[in-house]
Amino acid sequence: MKSVLRSALLTALLCLALCLGMASCDKKNNSVSASDLNIISSHVEEKELTELEALVQEDQFQEQVKALSQTYEAKGLRLEVAAEGNSIVYKCIYTVSIDESKSKEELSEHLESKAFETSIDSVLRSFKAQVPQTSSVIVRYYDMNGNIIASKEYK
Repeated sequence: MKSVLRSALLTALLCLALCLGMASCDKKNNSVSASDLNIISSHVEEKELTELEALVQEDQFQEQVKALSQTYEAKGLRLEVAAEGNSIVYKCIYTVSIDESKSKEELSEHLESKAFETSIDSVLRSFKAQVPQTSSVIVRYYDMNGNIIASKEYK
């Protein structure tokens, strides 16, 4: 199941790329950040969303997620990013059939690896810089039927 592990590692890189994209957008648009905050605030007020949920639902953010996801769809993996309360949730969804028992073990090992934890820590710091209330990053792997194969929360 080396392909599953490769996909998992690619997902980690996707997370890191998304994080770096968010951070670079934030640094380049310091003059616009006040208007961005106003847009986020209006979403929070109108829809009773948390600030983090509003940020993740912004078009620019979702376009980045979609672009990253499209690069890996041919390999049988789709990425979705959402916010649940004050947590960012990375949903890595297999679109092809996989051997769940073997995959579960490999993905669990991957989620526990120091390299992956380091990349997720970077993602968490980036989100906290934009929304200080961000409490964690959750990574979930799903099979093609929507069942969770492996999951871990990083605080």
